[in-house]
Order: sequence, then structure tokens, then C-alpha cells
Amino acid sequence: MARLIIVAVIVVVVAVAAYVVLEPVPDDVGDRPWAVKMSSLRSNLKPYLKWWTPTGLNQWLEEKSAGVSRATEPQVPYRHAVFDRVPVRIFDDGPAGGRTDKRQAIVYYHGGGFISGNLDTHHPITALLARRLNAVVVSIDYLLSPKYPFPAAIDDCTAATVWFLKHLSEYNVDPARVALMGDSAGGNLAAAVSQRFTFDPKYLVLPKIKLQILLYPCLQAFDFQTPSYQQNGDYKTLLLDRPLMTFMWDSYLRGNKASYCEAMRTNSHTSAAAKRSQLVQKCLSHDLIPDEFKQKGYEAPSTDFGDESIYNEIKEVLLNPDYAPLMREDLRGLPEAYILTAQYDILRDDGIMYAKRLEEAGVPVTWKHYKTGFHAMFTGKQDLPVVTTPTGIQSVSDLLHFARANL
Repeated sequence: MARLIIVAVIVVVVAVAAYVVLEPVPDDVGDRPWAVKMSSLRSNLKPYLKWWTPTGLNQWLEEKSAGVSRATEPQVPYRHAVFDRVPVRIFDDGPAGGRTDKRQAIVYYHGGGFISGNLDTHHPITALLARRLNAVVVSIDYLLSPKYPFPAAIDDCTAATVWFLKHLSEYNVDPARVALMGDSAGGNLAAAVSQRFTFDPKYLVLPKIKLQILLYPCLQAFDFQTPSYQQNGDYKTLLLDRPLMTFMWDSYLRGNKASYCEAMRTNSHTSAAAKRSQLVQKCLSHDLIPDEFKQKGYEAPSTDFGDESIYNEIKEVLLNPDYAPLMREDLRGLPEAYILTAQYDILRDDGIMYAKRLEEAGVPVTWKHYKTGFHAMFTGKQDLPVVTTPTGIQSVSDLLHFARANL
């Protein structure tokens, strides 16, 4: 038995060493490629380690990890509440601090591909925003797929944000200084809620949103052959590859019925006619993406194929801007946007296309692109399965500088 254990340990060590040495990553990713690779390794091993960990111990480890995350600097007072059925975490010294000045506020929607993430995973970054901006930050704990597919997440985010906007005076918040912010799937939700508040008449009585802050957002599930998907879709070490992203989109779309991942990976989930439609050509044209992002590993995808039966089943949601904000044809009148994109991120071009289309619609846009950036670089700390890098630190600094000047 002892020999078997020793052999097993040796096999694991060799496998890990092989992974670290052989698994490719871009030479300059995050300015610390080995750190990114090791962080990815920890993330990839975590689900398998759970299989071998007793349930009670595994629960204790998760609670311990969450506690460490909450205890991480900066220390900011926070409390929990329920805004119209939705749990939230509020970072604010509140009335107990004797504050009377009106401050800015950020409503934050966490990332996690609509299937994971919570108040604890994003506690470090939401606490940091509250501390460094002296802002009220409300972190939303929305329902997750596949148990609760679309539109559960955006409905939760909308409901909680509406409640907050109706009660700003209770938190000494200036109604003219409210931002909606999110990373990845949270960026999708921030964009979608911003659109609801702009275009749905029933929300026009609410205070107008000042900013939408979108960090490497996922904004469409129609085209998985953009330049960034083609260039970065096979990098398993960059935390988000094409198989995982299509699984997340499919789960959000169909819940436990998710089954179209394979079709999505090759753009077979849409029809040839839909690919050539005026709406898709306007909203998702690769011409919106500057040529500098097409210099390596990109081929213009064919539009002469597809599966009509799959498309007819899912098109109502696939084209719905609540699900995919890039599919809204007219973007005029939306709040000012801050959009962060990363070179080594399959979602890069979603953010670029949205930035370009917002600019064309007359919406003020600040587009920050990081040439050595990778997905989740902004929020990487503690319980999050990423690593803090020089590029990530710079992206946080840039956002704080922008928010101080514009929120």
C-alpha cells in the first residue's frame, strides 16, 4: 500500500511538472506568464481535489476560504440586506458613521459565467472599490444557472438595482452619481440592465445611470469565431477557453437542458440565413474590430452553413438584448461606458465591438485595452482562481483614476 501511495504521488508530481513545462501560454501574458500558469493549474485541480475530500472537510475549507477573502485588506464595514427578494452585500459606513455628504455609488454584478461566483468571491474587489473611491458599493447575489437559467440573473439584478435606486437617500447617495459595474458575465448584466433602464419606459422614472463599467464582458453568444475566439479559444491556461465559455452560455440559455455546446463551438447553432442577416451584419460585424487584432491566427469565418432546427429553437433568446446586449440594434442614449478588454481573452472582441458601436451611436466611451492582459486579471485575489499581476494591478489603478474623475 505504501509503495502504491508513493507511486501515485510521483505520478501526480510528474504530471504537474509536465503541465507547467509543456502547456503553452503567451510569452508576455500578464507580464508574469509562469504565475498565470500556476494559478490556472490550481484552478483546474480544485474540482478534482473536491472529489477526494470528505464533504465536511470540503465545506469547512470553502467557508475558511470565504472568511479569508472577507478578512483581506482593505477592511470596509459591510452588512447584508435583501433588496426586493435579492440578497446583497452593502459596503458603507452608513448612518452609524454620522455621514451627511452625498456620495457616489456602484452596483456590482459579479462574474462567473452565470454559473458560479458569489458575494465572497468578489469581496476583495468590491471592498477595494468602496475604500479607494469612498463610495457606497452594493454587490448583488443573483440566481445562477443551470438551476435558474435566463432571465433569472438579469431579473434579479434589475429588481435589486431598482430597489436601490428608489432608496438612494437612505444611503446618502447622489442620484446623479450611480454606476453599474460587472466583470465577465457581470459585465453582460451591467450592460443589459443599463439597456433596460434606458429603453424600457417603466424605468424612465428612476435616476439616470451615470456610468456603465464593463470589465472584459461577454456580450453575445451568436459568433464563437471572432478573432479573439480563434486566437485564444484553445489556451486552457488562460482560465477561459471556448469549451468552457460555450458551456456557460448554453447553461444560461437552456439550464439543465444544455446540450448545444458542440454546435456553438463551430457556429453551427445558427443558420446560414441568420449569419447573413442585416441585424447580425450590423451588430457583430468583424469590420468593427481593428485590423491589428486580426494579424495572427484569424480567418474570416464562413456564413454558408448552420443548423436551422437548433437556431429556430433558441433564436428568440439568442437575439434578445437582455441575454446578449450586443444584439441591440440601436444603442443611442445609453450611459457613458468604460470598457476594459484584454489581449489574451476570448471575450476581447465582444468588448471591442460594443465600444465601437457605442461610439458610433454617440455614447461617450473610454476603451482601455491591455496588450498583455488576460481574462479575470482585474479581480484576481484570494478566493478567485487567478493571480495578481502587474497588468492586473495597472488595470485597477486605471479604473480608480477614471472613476474618481468621472463618477
